[in-house]
Amino acid sequence: MEIMADILEVVSSGSTSKSSIMKNANLSEGLTEKYLLILKSKGLIQQKDGSFVLTEKGRQILNNFREIRRLELRLDELLNSTLNELS
Repeated sequence: MEIMADILEVVSSGSTSKSSIMKNANLSEGLTEKYLLILKSKGLIQQKDGSFVLTEKGRQILNNFREIRRLELRLDELLNSTLNELS
């Protein structure tokens, strides 16, 4: 899930070629290809003229991933605060 979220973030930021996705998501060529195929099959990205773009569904899923990450950070903050109060 994290790798897919990272790729969607990279594509969203304007890095749309396979090599720039590889570089910016810090993935090998094999992993990049594997996850691009998954994202395409799920309808989250499309390939146009050698570039990848997010679909509307891809933008929605990316927003969900961002919200999950935001909530994870908030949960960590609450846990740490609670543990500090109990110490």
